Amino acid sequence: MFKIRKKLILVAVLSLLVSNITCVAYASQYLRQGDYGPNVVALQEQLRQLGYLAVPATGFFGPLTAAAVTKLQSDYYLIPDGIVGPLTRNLLERLTQKEGTPDPYRQKRTIMGYYAGKETPLPSSLTSLTNHGTKLTYVAPFRYRLNAGGTGSLDTLEQIPEKELNKLFLAARENKIKVLALVHNMLYGNGIQGRDVAHRILSDPQKRWSLVMNIFYLLRENGFDGVEIDIEDIYPGDSQLFNQFMAELAAQLKPAGYYISVALPAKFSDTPNMSWGDSFDYATIGHYADQVVVMAYDEHGAYSGPGPIASLPWVEKVVQYTVSKIPAQKVLLGIPAYGFDWNCDGSFPRYLSYDLAMEIARWYGISINWDTRAEVPYFRYIDENGSRHEVWFENASSWAGKLDLVAKYNLKGAAIWRLGMEDPDSWRVIGDKFTIEK
Repeated sequence: MFKIRKKLILVAVLSLLVSNITCVAYASQYLRQGDYGPNVVALQEQLRQLGYLAVPATGFFGPLTAAAVTKLQSDYYLIPDGIVGPLTRNLLERLTQKEGTPDPYRQKRTIMGYYAGKETPLPSSLTSLTNHGTKLTYVAPFRYRLNAGGTGSLDTLEQIPEKELNKLFLAARENKIKVLALVHNMLYGNGIQGRDVAHRILSDPQKRWSLVMNIFYLLRENGFDGVEIDIEDIYPGDSQLFNQFMAELAAQLKPAGYYISVALPAKFSDTPNMSWGDSFDYATIGHYADQVVVMAYDEHGAYSGPGPIASLPWVEKVVQYTVSKIPAQKVLLGIPAYGFDWNCDGSFPRYLSYDLAMEIARWYGISINWDTRAEVPYFRYIDENGSRHEVWFENASSWAGKLDLVAKYNLKGAAIWRLGMEDPDSWRVIGDKFTIEK
């Protein structure tokens, strides 16, 4: 592979000396039958390396190269059109490039993984944590919830059993990962609204302080390194009360050496738009928190029609607003690992992992499409009942664009919702782009 790269570099340098030729990087164009030049040489060398092309690289994209590309695409459930676009290019790079030694000159980035227990058919996050712990700085188990009575006490959810939590801590310590206890106000059921629970606590100074101290004791008695505050659903009128809670939490936790991370819903501006983000004062929260996770996902979600979970232009708008309020070096870009399968008959969409999305595509014999504007994958199919479906999800290619925003805006890093749902190859992309902070 080293010799191949030397040849490609030589060809690229020589091509710059030739007048009347505009050099376009292989990574930014489509290649198809009839094309020629160093980019085709690179393609052919990759196909030869993978055993799809038996003849030497000529630099001309002819019928043999087209047939090799079509066969590769067919083998990996892409549209077998013989054209090398973003999905095919990314596949070739994944199959031919080995992860190298981290570059000591690259800036370090923080990577946090949200951890959940098994949610059939979704797996627990444990395997992902164990297999990819070298690429994580923090892990936040989704285990603690504000008590529905609004007293300031915390409930421990059994979705992550004690035995599994012990395995989480063991894997974290082996990989030098810090563990943050995630505290949230969601998933109550029985008509209980998380914003009502939060209001009862935030509006009462005694209950608010009780919550602060219960979080403090939770961290101290269980060996956590800090807390991830994921109180997402609050009334807009409680915004200043939430700021006060953050001030009191910081005053108690920071002198004791505990780390404070806060998850915030995505928004573009200070103008209210009837979304969850209206309730949160980014600048003040960013002042008290050690880091902030901006949840740049659910552009389309469970309560909308089909579309990208997080299109790249939409995510960039979220980032631009966020860094106008919070120092970039405190910001983690929240990246979705999930997708949705929308049934066009109007029923509630199905929550999908990458593996489930690919399983559906294989079952129905569907090729994966790529939305060039959103820079995300999607596909459509018709089920056995004749219902039309639209599936939008995330993969290593879509993550690559989002991780580039982390570098472009010099953010602290990224946070993944959630471990165990991601395209396994996404970890290679993270490793290729960043040296991981430990």
